[in-house]
Amino acid sequence: MNRKGVRIERESNYLITDGLYSLVGHEFKLCILHFDINEYTNVLNYLIDYCIDSKPEIKPDQTISYHSWLLKCVLTSDSYYDLWEANKDGEDFTEGVDYSIKMIQEQHEMCKRFNVIPSFPTFSQKIVISKGVYEGLPIEAVRYPSPNHMTGWWLTTEQYDGNIKSLMPVHYFHVAFKRPDLIKYLALPNGYRFFAGKEEDIWYDQKVLLTEN
Repeated sequence: MNRKGVRIERESNYLITDGLYSLVGHEFKLCILHFDINEYTNVLNYLIDYCIDSKPEIKPDQTISYHSWLLKCVLTSDSYYDLWEANKDGEDFTEGVDYSIKMIQEQHEMCKRFNVIPSFPTFSQKIVISKGVYEGLPIEAVRYPSPNHMTGWWLTTEQYDGNIKSLMPVHYFHVAFKRPDLIKYLALPNGYRFFAGKEEDIWYDQKVLLTEN
């Protein structure tokens, strides 16, 4: 497979790139586990585009966002960057990208259900939450047009008293680690609302687009 002059080849249970060394000093190596090979190819193509477009300096153990999850470049004895992913609970990293693939698949499926293009939140962005979000209470959510450092999502629970000053802007990854059940909704674009509890309700509210937060 070839993308922008960079080849992706299979060696046993790994996919490896060939052609990135001149840009980032190493090639990528990715362990194939449970998904179709095309899913792993999508991850490498994402990183190839990132390297070619940004020409970053990637150092050992550096992290890179893959849409709404986080990968780490682990330098191997054969001088590849082996791709590891953040664990579901945020405690350390594990070789492979299967949880990342699962999360992104769920986000794609949710957006396809409403025929919209995914707008993925990233680990560097912030999300507004009320008390009760981390504790697992049912969620009412809305996504507003917002500056780039914000996801635009506001998540509230029954503990929200209507006082906007009680809301807390936190990094998206805190919510992703504490409430993985919510990740599948969070690529829905601006204007969407959802309720997630014992029952689920998702709808588009055009009036939301008239408000910038």
